Amino acid sequence: MKKFLFAAAVIVVLLFIVDKTILKEKGVVEQAGQMQKYDKMEDPEDLPVGLEKGNLAPDFELTDMEGNPVKLSDYRGKAVLLNFWASWCPPCRAEMPHMEKLYNKYKDENFDILAVNLTNTEKNSGDAEKFVKELRLTFTIPMDVKGEAGSDYNIMAYPTSYFIDSDGVIREKVLGALNEEYMEKEIKKLP
Repeated sequence: MKKFLFAAAVIVVLLFIVDKTILKEKGVVEQAGQMQKYDKMEDPEDLPVGLEKGNLAPDFELTDMEGNPVKLSDYRGKAVLLNFWASWCPPCRAEMPHMEKLYNKYKDENFDILAVNLTNTEKNSGDAEKFVKELRLTFTIPMDVKGEAGSDYNIMAYPTSYFIDSDGVIREKVLGALNEEYMEKEIKKLP
């Protein structure tokens, strides 16, 4: 009886592993299929809006630190690094100098950075402004005061970055801090 129970347990575990592997591969296949559909489409507006590679990035409208409106869809025609961050986040602080360097290197080549401050998570009013001033950041910093964009993008880890092509399509999503080499590699891949 013990051998039978052990064999049954082994079979259940193997089925679970196979099932998870198939489901994971299916997700990868679906994303690859979505990218192939996008590559063949004439109008990217026909793509579904979502947070996966090959989806049209969800639009948002926020206000930057100077009070100017910032709408993601206004950046169509440019590749965009969309980054979500907070001033209290050490990995956010670590990646910002790399972002500034690459912004200055590629800003004249139809590339922009939107670094959305998750203002609703800041400890004190003005912390984001102090952070930006201290690091001398010059790219656009939209302020997500109500947490709406963070919610729309399901931000659970700080920082989170999306590499979005000039058609507004998500090409890559990364949780956690990015180093300069990785950022540059992804920027160069964006059409």
